[in-house]
Amino acid sequence: MEDYLPYKSKYSKFDRVILTLAFTLYPVGLLMTLFRVLTTHVHHARKGRNHRLIGWLWVYTYILIMGLFILAFDFNNPEDVQLFWDSAWLYGIILLIPAIVFFILGSRADSKFSLLLQQYYHLVMNRRIREMDHIAVATKQSPSHVIRDLDFMITEHMLPFGRIINGILELEPEGYHEAYDADYDEEYVDEYGDEEYEDDEYDDVEYEDEYDESEDRGREPRSMECPSCGARIIVYANDEKECDYCGNVISA
Repeated sequence: MEDYLPYKSKYSKFDRVILTLAFTLYPVGLLMTLFRVLTTHVHHARKGRNHRLIGWLWVYTYILIMGLFILAFDFNNPEDVQLFWDSAWLYGIILLIPAIVFFILGSRADSKFSLLLQQYYHLVMNRRIREMDHIAVATKQSPSHVIRDLDFMITEHMLPFGRIINGILELEPEGYHEAYDADYDEEYVDEYGDEEYEDDEYDDVEYEDEYDESEDRGREPRSMECPSCGARIIVYANDEKECDYCGNVISA
């Protein structure tokens, strides 16, 4: 993966709603931030984002306290002005330094996960190791973490489409559909290309079992966005799957 770009977790629509609520309705935003972190922090892909959410929560707390001080102090009184600036420095140290620490932790979590993604790719694509237990030993991760991380890579198109069955990752070969279609077209031309058929040759033939392409196409997997948290989930047609990040059930 020479052209590999470092991974950086992104905010979903739900995360932006949480940040907006934290700034406008602080108690609600605080509870939603804590819920978001507690329910998703088990995922390596979400740790960087969660740290940054907490960092912004510290920043919003500082802004809220300073806003209350502005309303409470009399800026025509020199003593109140001095007390305000002393409080601003004190609360800045108490609240903004932890915010900076969480932003740094978020950046480190993304860097660590970026290296882990490179390990997964090397093991799966270069060394052809597809067993979850073997990948877990090689990366020093638990099998459950490996499964979640590989599902994430497939969803984000970092790996070819596939699925994990009985602890083994089964990937569909890259370009499989294109190669199949090309071979089929070539065989069809070789077999029927030079023959001519009259227009009325098959007019009276009835086909009882006509092939419906829409039925086969409808069974293909779909990448859908969770309406609750905005995560991308792979769901098969006429099937249901529970979101790995918020637990919401998604139907295709």
